[in-house]
Amino acid sequence: MIAPTQQAVAPAPRTLPDHISPSAAKSYLSCSLKFFFERVLRLPAPVSPSLHLGKAIHAGLQAFHLARWRGGNDSPEMLASVFEVEFRRLEKEEGPVSWKDDKARTKAREDGLRVLAAYLDSGEAPTERPKAVEVPLDQKLDGLPVPLGGVIDLVTHDGVPVDFKSAAARPDPKQAAFDHEIQLVSYQLLVEGATGETPPSLDLVFLVKTKTPQVIKVSSPPADRQRKDRVVRMLETAVEGIVEERFFPQPGMHCSWCQFRKDCAAWPPSSRTSA
Repeated sequence: MIAPTQQAVAPAPRTLPDHISPSAAKSYLSCSLKFFFERVLRLPAPVSPSLHLGKAIHAGLQAFHLARWRGGNDSPEMLASVFEVEFRRLEKEEGPVSWKDDKARTKAREDGLRVLAAYLDSGEAPTERPKAVEVPLDQKLDGLPVPLGGVIDLVTHDGVPVDFKSAAARPDPKQAAFDHEIQLVSYQLLVEGATGETPPSLDLVFLVKTKTPQVIKVSSPPADRQRKDRVVRMLETAVEGIVEERFFPQPGMHCSWCQFRKDCAAWPPSSRTSA
C-alpha cells in the first residue's frame, strides 16, 4: 500500500518590525518571555517604585535639558515643578505603583527632588547649549534587517551621547559600561549616521539615591569595528527571535524582581509563544 503524499505547507510570512531599539533588543536578550508579556501581550502589571521614580526623574531632566537647548526657563524651581507634576501624573495614568506605604511614597518623592538638585550642583549638568535633546534617530546598518532606532537623552555640545540612569547604589564603572554596551554603541552608530562624526566618548550619568545624593559619570571610549560588529550581531539576534516568535523563560537573578513571575510559571500557555 502506497502512503499518501504529504503536501508541503508554506511557512508563514515573516513580518519584520519597523525598527529595533537598543532597549527592546536588551529586553529581548535578557528574557525573551518577559519581552513577550511586556511588549507583545502588554500584560498589565503593578509599577515598581524604582521604575516610577526613574520616569519622574527622567521627565525633570528632559525638561531641564530642553530648556538649555532652546533657551527657556532652566531654573531649579522649574525642574522641581516638572518632577512633582510628573510624579503625580504617572501615578494616576500608569499606576498603580506598588508603594509599601505612604511613608515609602514620601521618601521616594523627596529622594527624587534631592537627586535632581544634586545634578544641578554637579559638574555634569551642561553649561553650554546641547546639540540635541530627546531627538529620535534611525539608521540602516549592514547586517541588520531593520533600521536601528533610538532616542538619546542628551547629545552634548561636543557630540557626546549621554544616557541618564537613576540608581540606589554607586555603580561599578567597568560593569556599568559592560551592562549598557548595546545602548552605548547603538547611540554611537546613530550619532555617526546623523552627523558623520565619531563622538569623543560614550557617557552614562548615574543619579544615585544615597543618603547624600551622588552624580557619577561613566565614560567609555568610542567603539571600534569589533565592538560595533558585536552589537549589530546582538541586535540581529533580537530581531530574528522576535520575528520568529522565540519567546521562552530565561531563569536568573532577575526573576526575583520580575512582575511577570506568575505568568512565567504558567508557561507554556495554550496560545503559541515559541517557534
